[in-house]
Amino acid sequence: MSTSAIALVLVSAVLHAGWNARLHKLPDPQVVIAVSYLSVGVVLLPVAITNPPSGVWWFVLASIVAHAIYQWMLGSAYGEGSLGVAYPISRGTAPLLVGIGGWMLLGEKPSPFTAVGLVVLVAGLLLLAGVGWRLAERRAVVMALISGLATVGYSLLDAEAVDRTHPLGYLSVVSVVGATVVLVLRRPSVDRLRQAFAPGLLVGVGQGGAYGLILLAFQRAQAGQVAGLRQVSILLGVFLAGEALGRRAWWGAALVAGGAFLVVW
Repeated sequence: MSTSAIALVLVSAVLHAGWNARLHKLPDPQVVIAVSYLSVGVVLLPVAITNPPSGVWWFVLASIVAHAIYQWMLGSAYGEGSLGVAYPISRGTAPLLVGIGGWMLLGEKPSPFTAVGLVVLVAGLLLLAGVGWRLAERRAVVMALISGLATVGYSLLDAEAVDRTHPLGYLSVVSVVGATVVLVLRRPSVDRLRQAFAPGLLVGVGQGGAYGLILLAFQRAQAGQVAGLRQVSILLGVFLAGEALGRRAWWGAALVAGGAFLVVW
């Protein structure tokens, strides 16, 4: 893996951990996350107008549902629980489900690294869930798990769709409509929307920047290497949160990051 690719992934991990830490500290993460996705989609709207995602509308509709669930669940988890619990669980659930799904549904025999990674990942998630239970954050734990499940859903859909259409036009439509669905269902007041506008733009910059750097890293290194190294964002997110959750939370986050690294490498 080249030095430039490593640098891109690490900066992306800092941005990803940073926007999640910032979102969690805001008073209304449920609305801010939808505004942030809406802002990213609006910025890319000219691409969607000139290069609409024609021919993949079923993928668009399914991805909109998955993105909306992700935004709803992650924003709610951050509103009700600690970042040191919700963020690693949300991030770690996706590689766990991908690893198990490839093994059980596709008949892919896991490598020794993958098998060890799955065990370590499960141990970390259980440890974090226990911390959440002890802190009376059970709803946040469940919502974080669902957000991870939604991540797997839209990731699989988007990976297939962008092979058939312009990726930025596709991303714009999915982001705008998905965020609009969340806002319509939440029905925030005009005052809440106004207060969420500026932080939503800032979080959107973090989201877009992290995603763009990962795309550049994919051009310079293998996908597994990039996906594995970016798991360092889990530990960065817990560090930036600055929460006094105890050693169990740190051990859980470390196990999730290490397990996810082994699964996707």
